[in-house]
Amino acid sequence: MIDAHIHLEKGSYCFDWIWEFVRAAEAREVDEIWFLEHTHCFRECGCLYGEMSRFNAYQHDWFQRKQASARPIEEYLRFAERARRECFPVRLRFGLEVCYSPEHEREIANLRQYPLDFLVGSIHFIDGWAFSHKRQPWRLDGAELERLYRRYYGLMLRLARSGLFSGLAHPNSLQCFGASPPGNFDREYDEIALALHEHQMYVEESSGLAVNYGDRELGMNRRMLRAMLKRGVTVLTASDAHIPRDTGSRFREMCALLEETRLACLLTQTSD
Repeated sequence: MIDAHIHLEKGSYCFDWIWEFVRAAEAREVDEIWFLEHTHCFRECGCLYGEMSRFNAYQHDWFQRKQASARPIEEYLRFAERARRECFPVRLRFGLEVCYSPEHEREIANLRQYPLDFLVGSIHFIDGWAFSHKRQPWRLDGAELERLYRRYYGLMLRLARSGLFSGLAHPNSLQCFGASPPGNFDREYDEIALALHEHQMYVEESSGLAVNYGDRELGMNRRMLRAMLKRGVTVLTASDAHIPRDTGSRFREMCALLEETRLACLLTQTSD
């Protein structure tokens, strides 16, 4: 079993910190963990956050704090190379979680030069608005929420079609404050799934929103998950863990949901 989304940023780049995640993985029968860092952790990636940092005072201050503590990416690359040479009881991979905005595709393309195992793209901003910050809670209803979701899924489709990434991170993250998709978005789900399949990208089935925000729905909504499976997209379990104890969190439940949905897809195809 794979945990495809684990962050190291709350600790130092040392093997003792890695071992804490490894032990947590073993306890939950996870045999492969993918470490990644947010691009905002690195000085070289500050250019991706211009629109976000200008959106309002809170986001400006948040980004300035992140920039003040940002590391050169070379530190991470050296640490990843050292870790690859060590013998751990679970397989390790190292990558980046890249905040995607269409206006920064050229800068994002430059990240592909680094010797990393993967780049996963994520939607954290909608036209500069950082919607998932807990200090900026929000709630929309009706037509406003539907328009927001159309924009969110439109950005996700552009991410998938960009050809810049290995995978798509937590595609349910707009639910962070309990705002589930209103209405029917089956067409958007199918377009996103088709683009992911065409570009040989995986998608995360992530427990992070349920663990970190208390979202009542675990992973993707069932209609989105069915679209991914019908199009043959690789679905990887992911925790979005920032601390060791969250590694592999609620994976048994997610795996059961995945198998149930796969079976439902097969039965539907057989009946057709």
